[in-house]
Amino acid sequence: RATLCIGPVLAHAIVLVAMVAMTADIALLRRLEELLRRQQKRQEAPGAVAAASSAAGGPPPRRAAVAMVLRVRWSDGCSRPLDLPLLRSGELERAAGAEGLVELLYILRTAREGDRWSGQVAFPGGKQEPSDRDDRATSARETLEEVGLDLETPCFRFLGCLSDRPVTGGGRKIPNFFLAPLLWLQVEAETPGLRLQASEVAAWRWVPLRALRPELVTFGLIVQDFRQPQQWAPWLPHAVLSAFEAASFPAIPLDASTTSGSADATSDDGATFTLWGLTLMATSDALVLGGGTARELAWPPIQFRSAWVNFAVAALCGAAALRRPHAHRPRLRHIFALAALAAGPALAGFFVAQRLARWVLGTR
Repeated sequence: RATLCIGPVLAHAIVLVAMVAMTADIALLRRLEELLRRQQKRQEAPGAVAAASSAAGGPPPRRAAVAMVLRVRWSDGCSRPLDLPLLRSGELERAAGAEGLVELLYILRTAREGDRWSGQVAFPGGKQEPSDRDDRATSARETLEEVGLDLETPCFRFLGCLSDRPVTGGGRKIPNFFLAPLLWLQVEAETPGLRLQASEVAAWRWVPLRALRPELVTFGLIVQDFRQPQQWAPWLPHAVLSAFEAASFPAIPLDASTTSGSADATSDDGATFTLWGLTLMATSDALVLGGGTARELAWPPIQFRSAWVNFAVAALCGAAALRRPHAHRPRLRHIFALAALAAGPALAGFFVAQRLARWVLGTR
């Protein structure tokens, strides 16, 4: 009898956990939409970094824009439109039978010679053209070209822009080049069919936000030829420079098993999606803004094989996090490393002063 009773209890517990996770997704979406709507009302310029660069007298910054497209899958399997007034009021989270799973669209870029971003996971988007009036126009045009989704139709709603990110490539920042992540939300019941531009996109995948958690971040993505320290300080001993030859970056594997299992969840179950780099950073920005995670996913931004190098990196990460608490949430080990690094010279000075005092007293 006890065994017969445990089965239904476990089943109900699993369903309850799933419902709580889905409700949390909707709550995150509501907070994200509210914050971005307030930003638009205040007419804040998300491209403040790029504007400051241009105002400093330099050449006009180059820009790229990507579309972070969100949609909601309902737990009862039914397709229904998203009611924005209900979402904003919070009623959608409490409505019976309206538990939703929020998903984010990623693409896998086609591998091409000479393209530093080929074969990587990204959002639909690209460089701004002279004909584009703003970042919104760029993201909508590139998304239509690459995956066939027309974001300016009533099927989608523009939510707003995240802060600009400096564009990187090959492990370094590209001067005067900025990325604008823009969020869009599907409000109609059915997702239009995606049509891939084969020369640019190899596959797509809708990934639930529950698969984008800090505990799923790994540092298994190894770049064997990380040569920045060799370029910055070639005079350092080889034993020191060799510690920087292999760098690992934060990444999240987005296997087909992470999807909701719907018919249009992915275009290729066997495609390898590894979320990292700028795309992981933009994802983290959205989740932190919406309250979906307490710390950034891409933090610390790099690790090495050497323990002492990682110790120094952790200290620098902790210093940066304490300096910009709203941009980064420091981990406890970063703060400990920073404290140890700061205490090291102080202790060394104390012992030197103590020995010097003993020597001075001994000579008298």
